[in-house]
Amino acid sequence: MIVTLLLGAGGLAVFLPAIREAGITPQNFQHSGKSAEFTAAMFVFYLANYFVIVFFNVALVGVANSRLTGGSWTFDQGLQLAWKRKWVILQWAFVAATVGMVLRMLSERAGFIGRIVISIIGIAWNLACYFVVPVLAFEDLTPVAAIYRSSELFRETWGEKVAGGFSLGMVFFVLMLPGFALWFAAIRLGGQSGMVIGGVVMGLYFLLLSVMSSAVQGIFNAALYRYACDQAVPPGFSKDLIASAWSPKD
Repeated sequence: MIVTLLLGAGGLAVFLPAIREAGITPQNFQHSGKSAEFTAAMFVFYLANYFVIVFFNVALVGVANSRLTGGSWTFDQGLQLAWKRKWVILQWAFVAATVGMVLRMLSERAGFIGRIVISIIGIAWNLACYFVVPVLAFEDLTPVAAIYRSSELFRETWGEKVAGGFSLGMVFFVLMLPGFALWFAAIRLGGQSGMVIGGVVMGLYFLLLSVMSSAVQGIFNAALYRYACDQAVPPGFSKDLIASAWSPKD
């Protein structure tokens, strides 16, 4: 998540001059958003976004996998792993960006029922790709083969019809609530100046949570991958937690 935020800011800095040169303004944005130039620019942005996110996730998963299997990798060694896998990561980023753009364009053109169908397709795609990052990190496979491998691991471990169990997203959503409470308290106590100071503190708090969320999610994903591959609970995790991450749907 933190990488996404940083890349989003950097991406805007890169693309804003090009957008202005193309004559895209807030007034004609909706029309320009359907142009070939804008679509191409968005695809490049998607591609860069996916590449950076997956690159650092591969590094994080590499370190987590090492520690879970008794190793002692540092993050520098994780980055070295990601660098060795850079070309397959770029290929995967191209596939992911293409699918993301296609689903986005179909959703924009579909009606209400069509959007529901596309949302279901998007969920199925995300589940199929659940283990793509560790597969890209540890198995010498092409992006397409990595999707099949990821889908196979997920299906064989939790079945074809699953429901979400333990949710890290929900945990961190709850942890976000004190940030909002702090901001509202600062507004009540300090008025306009409190709103600014509280907003800055809240932003820093959310940034810290974002870093923690990305790290914990990467570690948990590595643990689930090890469980799916070895059918053995990694050290430091309970069997109930791992097994209930996804549960078969009745």
